[in-house]
Amino acid sequence: MLPGLQIDHDSSVPVYRQIADGFRGAALDGRLRPGHRLPPTRDLARQLGVNRQTVVAAYEHLAAEGWVHSQTGKGTFLVDPRTVESRSPEPGSERDTADGWLTAFSQAVDGPNVGGLLSVYQTATAIEGISFGASYPARELMPVEAFGRAMAATLRDAGREVLSYGPTAGHAPLRELLAATMRESGSRIDPENVLVTNGAQQAIELVFNTFLERGDAVIIEEPTYTGALSVLGSIGARAVAVPVDEQGMRPDLLAMALERHRPRLMYVQPTFHNPTTAVMGEDRRRQLLALATRNRCIVVEDDWASGLRLEGDELPTLHALDGGSHVVYLSTFSKRLLPGLRVGWVAAPTSVTERLIRLKQIRDCGTTPLLQAALQSFLREGGLDAHLQRVLPVNRERRDCMLQALTRHLPADAAWTRPEGGLFVWVTLPRNFDGQDLLLAARRRGVHYSNGTLFHSNTDGNHTLRLTYSTATPSQIESGVETLGALIHERWPSRPDSGDPKPVETMPIF
Repeated sequence: MLPGLQIDHDSSVPVYRQIADGFRGAALDGRLRPGHRLPPTRDLARQLGVNRQTVVAAYEHLAAEGWVHSQTGKGTFLVDPRTVESRSPEPGSERDTADGWLTAFSQAVDGPNVGGLLSVYQTATAIEGISFGASYPARELMPVEAFGRAMAATLRDAGREVLSYGPTAGHAPLRELLAATMRESGSRIDPENVLVTNGAQQAIELVFNTFLERGDAVIIEEPTYTGALSVLGSIGARAVAVPVDEQGMRPDLLAMALERHRPRLMYVQPTFHNPTTAVMGEDRRRQLLALATRNRCIVVEDDWASGLRLEGDELPTLHALDGGSHVVYLSTFSKRLLPGLRVGWVAAPTSVTERLIRLKQIRDCGTTPLLQAALQSFLREGGLDAHLQRVLPVNRERRDCMLQALTRHLPADAAWTRPEGGLFVWVTLPRNFDGQDLLLAARRRGVHYSNGTLFHSNTDGNHTLRLTYSTATPSQIESGVETLGALIHERWPSRPDSGDPKPVETMPIF
């Protein structure tokens, strides 16, 4: 129980607000640290002598304001108060002064996790030193000349058309090609159910904003893609995190989360999960779909790494297994072709697509017709297949080079994944390892990567690293990993029992 928390039943302030205010105050004055686990609702209700639903309401109020994060199977945790901005300035505060309106920002730009994607992007675009922070193909392997020819032909043959406004839903021939490609992979989809977007990031943003209101519960993997966390933070949705294992989201904890939280949707990356690289087996994919259908939960499938398999057999997408009834499918050309195109797409049932188009019209009136038409021409002529035939062997060589370098230079007790595809390797160090210190030291030595905290919805992940192999040469990989290894050895915990503690399997609190 929170020290000093007392309930005044005669107060005009509702009891649930008193409880929420108590935790908020303790976070602000330092009595409770970021990551502190709140008591289970039943325990706190018994200690305070109130109804459990009152405590539930208090926790939901804190979650809606971004003060806490719920992680299925572990509990609810306080976030860093520095990431939480009050939406209404207190009278007499700095934000209430004459110039205070200049700092009275909405949660859409100042909410928890909103800035995470920008942090990843800034690391990814660093041009000095060795970068393991990018999440796109190597620049030297981009098919610049081939795409340039497609662009020139498009301007020559249809310049006036493609330099005018185009349909908000996208260039019709490209939508037809995307639908046909998905049908080849087992999906039942028509061109009318495809919306072209400015990359997968806009696809995520459109889908989340179409279905979610502030405070709505959303199932996510823990860890998960930073861009999804940023969008959820901007909306003010309540992230319910389900831990992942070597096959992605755990079905036992997913079932628990669905029953207790009744979420509007779940966001999942079943293939080459970003950042852990996990691949969900077909049996587990079917389990996930069955749970979602039983609980009337929309599944948002992010298939960002389609086409980037280095070994093993292709698996059916959730969209193909489901028949497209309850799955909204997202994908992009940014990771397997040209990130600067900013072309992705959403495949969804007609009623969903219609509303996505309305929202996209408000956002940007449509993705540029010129790039869409040039891309369609490039794809029609087999440009993507030729590009992947060139890129995949290079990616495989660079992945193997990174795995070998990690074996040579990292402590024997460190752990990392062996990805079947995608672009990264996920490294795990002991939980008491200071990852932020390592990150800053590595940057001073000219090595850039993404710290694991960026992929977590709470304060976890400081002992994890996401290292991209696709954008660095073998010599850069060897040099960069050697530098990281030296820095890690300097900071390696001296205690022999400093490995990861066993997870605490407690029930979600609400």
